[in-house]
Amino acid sequence: MTTRWITSIGLDIGTSTTKLIVSELLVNQINGAFSLPSCDIVDRKVTYQSEIYTTPLKTEVEIDVEALSELLQVEYQKANVALQAVESGAVIITGETARKENAEKILHYLANRAGDFVVATAGADLEGMLAAKGSGAVALSEETEGVIANVDIGGGTANVALCEDGKVIGAFTFHIGGRLVRIQEGGRVDYISPFLQPFLKEYQSTMQVGRTIDFEQAAVLSDRLADELLSFLKERDRASSVLLLATLSQSLPTIEKVLISGGIGKMMNEHSPTTLKEAVAFGDIGPLLAASLRKKGAEAAPETARATVIGAGMQNTEISGATVYIAEDCLPLKNIPIVKVDVEKNGVWNELSFVKRLQSTLSQANTIFDCEGQATAIALQAFTTCTYTMLQELAEALYKSYMNFFSQASCLIVLCEQDLAKALGQAIQKRNKALKVIVLDGIDFTYGDYIDIGMKTVGEAVTVSVKTLAF
Repeated sequence: MTTRWITSIGLDIGTSTTKLIVSELLVNQINGAFSLPSCDIVDRKVTYQSEIYTTPLKTEVEIDVEALSELLQVEYQKANVALQAVESGAVIITGETARKENAEKILHYLANRAGDFVVATAGADLEGMLAAKGSGAVALSEETEGVIANVDIGGGTANVALCEDGKVIGAFTFHIGGRLVRIQEGGRVDYISPFLQPFLKEYQSTMQVGRTIDFEQAAVLSDRLADELLSFLKERDRASSVLLLATLSQSLPTIEKVLISGGIGKMMNEHSPTTLKEAVAFGDIGPLLAASLRKKGAEAAPETARATVIGAGMQNTEISGATVYIAEDCLPLKNIPIVKVDVEKNGVWNELSFVKRLQSTLSQANTIFDCEGQATAIALQAFTTCTYTMLQELAEALYKSYMNFFSQASCLIVLCEQDLAKALGQAIQKRNKALKVIVLDGIDFTYGDYIDIGMKTVGEAVTVSVKTLAF
């Protein structure tokens, strides 16, 4: 076993802003006689944080990769980091810029650099979950009784993640943000987001583009938006005209504390505006919204503006089991998100109970990952034995549930620790001979977030990199 420090970067590319962070990771590397090196992160220190840039765009949604690369080169120089010294990293693309083309261009750019980067596009729920980890809310929930709501608010959305006992237990999004209303210094309204129109109509607001408002009118709007968010979280089971999905499928748990991260969270630590000039210093209602949230009892998170900057994408490289089931024409695969589901409950197998857990997991995955047409790896955990009947029931549940939620995906990927990949893969394949199926066993995915699957090495075994996002 050897211990060493490695350099990693984290890059958060959003609709409005882009941030970079450089970390040093202390890893324990274990060299096994029959496997590739396995690494565990045991310590991390942040050595550099960039300023917050306006995201370089060619259009409203297309990232200017050339301008982004120039920005990164400047920041690498400021951080005194050589490209060749970067061994791992994570890039998260969020908001309107989270498009497949953007991810592919950035991945191609990074392919010529050292290291193996996690490049992922994030839906609103995943963005909220990442922010809750980066803001410190998830860690704080381990020490706190009850549920903490971390609300990451930027220019256009408020991404809520509910945290309990060190885990994110739910996520949803509001159309609430600092840039939804843009105002000139003299009070002229230049822009109102169409997502805000139902809310303004509900409150019989006369605000319109082209009209002039005063400080009091702007403050009233911010107070009402803060009330809409906080009362929803407090009352738990109501609808809202600014909720992204209009209603939630179930009522919320009792929330003990509300933390605000993102750009609005950062403003909560600053002076509250008292004049219209101060209120619209950035051409929007951001400062007033921050002041309203603080006044109504919300708190700034421990980390605010850089909450969604990922510290690292560390990888744990292994070789799969020798008897696996693989559609070779799908390989290699890169940056496949992992979702985990318990096969048994309290040591007991029940098909209906498993189907319910599986569908709930896949439904969440379909929401949090921007993975239209992209595969998602289902990691089966919490079971010890598998009879023939149980194997067939597993195969049926996996096939039907996956096709229900990911019918456009290129292949069905299943991970398991037990030695049953070949049999499970054959059972799934019988249900649809045209479906591309990959089932791997002997994989330790305990702390995995993403997985790379390489080509065959010896026999049927393939190389596998299980990647962990370190905050």
